[in-house]
Amino acid sequence: MTWLQENWIVAVVGLVVAVILLWWLFGRKKPEEIAPPAATPAEPRKPLEPAKPEIVAAEPARFKPVEPAPAPTPPPAPVAKAAPPPAPKPEPALDIPEEPSVPPAPATETPPAPEPRPAPAPEPEPEPERAVPEEPTVPPPAPEPAPTPSPAPAPAAAPTAKTDNLQLLKGVGPKMVALLGGLGVTSFQQIADWTDADIAVIDPQLGAFQGRIARDNIVDQAGYLARGDKAGFEAKYGALGGEL
Repeated sequence: MTWLQENWIVAVVGLVVAVILLWWLFGRKKPEEIAPPAATPAEPRKPLEPAKPEIVAAEPARFKPVEPAPAPTPPPAPVAKAAPPPAPKPEPALDIPEEPSVPPAPATETPPAPEPRPAPAPEPEPEPERAVPEEPTVPPPAPEPAPTPSPAPAPAAAPTAKTDNLQLLKGVGPKMVALLGGLGVTSFQQIADWTDADIAVIDPQLGAFQGRIARDNIVDQAGYLARGDKAGFEAKYGALGGEL
């Protein structure tokens, strides 16, 4: 029992093999059972007796051999229409050089007899050329001498500015007179001719006296003194501090 418990797999395999062998031995059919039953041979037919000649003579139509019916002719198979042949491709025209046309040969004519030429007239003798007197050659006129440039006139000497006593102007002292003299201003007329542009240039150069030209009406004062209008000056600006 212990062996069966330990080797039960071997026992199961052996049992399965035994079952297969028994089925193979007893379960398949016998050869006679498998073979199909043989067909019984047919009994041979008795040969037909030939017909007697008297019977054939009496009924010829009956014993006339039957002609086999003609086999039906099968309908002709439809003939497949042949495809029309492809149109031939036009061959490229060959450039055939034209034959040069030969002009017909002119008919040979007999040249007319040359007419007698008249005798040439005698050529006139050439007249002797007349001697043409030559014109006297005139010498070209002598070129005129270039004018000598006249010497340029000497520049006129600049008029010397008149020196006036600028201290007669109200508001102008010795230091301002020295500054104006350094700028070339020494007369009443020069100051009277100043424009606003001249004042804008001169005024910044007066240093500590800048702005005095406009404040003291120095240009207007110089105008009176340049004209010698002492009365007008004193009427407007007071007594003149000296002689003109």
